[in-house]
Amino acid sequence: MFEKLTEKERAWVDKTFETMSLDEKIGQMVNETGAFVMKHPDPVKWLKRYPLGSIFTGSEIIDSFAAQSGTTTSLQETVDRAGLKIPMLYSGDFESGIGAQIEGFTAMPRTMGLSAAFSDKASYEYGKVIGSEGRALNIRWGFGPVSDLNLNRENPVTNIRSVSDRPDHAVKILKNIMRGMQDCGCAACPKHFPGDGTDTRNQHLVTSLNLLSKEEWDRNHGKVFRELIKAGAMSIMIGHIGFPAYEPMDAKRQLWRPATCSRRLLQDLLRGELGFNGLILSDALCMIGYVSWADYETRIIDSVNAGINVFLWPDAERFLPLVKRALKDGRIERETVEDSVRRVLAFKALLGFAREDFAETAKEKTDIPALLKKNAGIARRIAEKSITLLRNRDHAVPLKLKKGAHILVMFTPDKTPVRRNIAVFSSLLEQRGFRITTISTNEFGTFSNLLETFDCVMMVSDANPQYSDYRSSDEVVWNLIGNEKIRKLVTVSFGTPYFLYDMASVPTYINAYHDCPASMKAAVRALFGEIPFQGKSPVSVPHCFSFGDGLKTKISK
Repeated sequence: MFEKLTEKERAWVDKTFETMSLDEKIGQMVNETGAFVMKHPDPVKWLKRYPLGSIFTGSEIIDSFAAQSGTTTSLQETVDRAGLKIPMLYSGDFESGIGAQIEGFTAMPRTMGLSAAFSDKASYEYGKVIGSEGRALNIRWGFGPVSDLNLNRENPVTNIRSVSDRPDHAVKILKNIMRGMQDCGCAACPKHFPGDGTDTRNQHLVTSLNLLSKEEWDRNHGKVFRELIKAGAMSIMIGHIGFPAYEPMDAKRQLWRPATCSRRLLQDLLRGELGFNGLILSDALCMIGYVSWADYETRIIDSVNAGINVFLWPDAERFLPLVKRALKDGRIERETVEDSVRRVLAFKALLGFAREDFAETAKEKTDIPALLKKNAGIARRIAEKSITLLRNRDHAVPLKLKKGAHILVMFTPDKTPVRRNIAVFSSLLEQRGFRITTISTNEFGTFSNLLETFDCVMMVSDANPQYSDYRSSDEVVWNLIGNEKIRKLVTVSFGTPYFLYDMASVPTYINAYHDCPASMKAAVRALFGEIPFQGKSPVSVPHCFSFGDGLKTKISK
């Protein structure tokens, strides 16, 4: 990182560092949520007491509702009133576009859908959408792209969030996303080192494991992170993930040490073997994969000594006093903290913080309506390239239904967010003049004897781990697939790309990868032959479908 600085930027880092108090230095290692800051009775006074280096904006990834853009503006105005010596760095978790976190901005198809487009250009545009909208909001650090591999389709974290199960394909997609973001002045942060997606557990609930041998890791996750580092990754997020092939179980605790607390994984592997010299960010510290390692003091000190430079949501009111005590009693070396602080300052310098006109450029007004219009077109084109037809045995699609035809839309799982999403899908069908009946699989019994009255039955899955169910198959499926009274049966997944594995007998199957509006609209257009099916599967399941599979169709006349 330091080798990329100009002389002027290096001088800014040195001068700024020399003038900082100990609280200001430790504060640069802290990233709290905007909500955490603003909840205090006097956030300006609080920020002066706890001078943070960065703030997370938008809704949290564990929250399914987007924040208001005005909330972000209000937060930044509050920070400005605090008059902090070092400008604040704003960050966000924009895996599927800014619109997934901040209302009114562009919601992109998931990167799994982008990956199905098999397009370098689309991947670069994807990154530019994130970067350009981030910069328009003065958000210069995006936590993504997700760089894990789906080596185990049962993994609940990567199931819908990773781009592929093939490292070479993943590298092509991820490098272009990252380049697009960083060309807009928004730093990327590939995650979650050393790589999730091999076991069946969720690091939000337990310290999950990367189960590969070191040789397998080198060919898979290691290759992905190594190539992204070579391509200029400015930061990397560390997962609460153990790596048994590289670090054995802690004999005393009888626990696997998460990478966020592991000097061996961060210094020997990431900085040593892979040569990463950028900023190291922890994943959220409220996750049980981290909390379960040890008590608060022990795990924070372990992470500082391991080489975490920025801590995501550590509770600044506990973190700053703890690090000061640990510096005083020798549990943390001063050089360790100072190295992290200098890396944060260098990171900020590379993002333009050293410029004399930074305060003015940070407030530059962007023609946001024009930007959003342009980016909405990109989201639409990517979605249309992603829709993947994996099964069309009865040549049911493109659908040829007369206006007024009656369609049964049966969805799974029966969760409140899924009901909301499927209502959008059903509305798109209604707008075409069809009569739509929408039910969950839980309501199937009422309609099981009426299936022959429908011109088409659509089995729609929106299964993903966020809704607690990423397989989404039950005994209802038996009665549906085997029912000879159904005239046309079409299965669509807006969630997991692996739903076909449990629905292998269906005659018609489509992966749309995401329940965002762009993906739903593209799926409907492809269903009725207005656009061709163009997507190819970026993942595979033995004896079911293969990487690169995807049936092509022509536009209906």
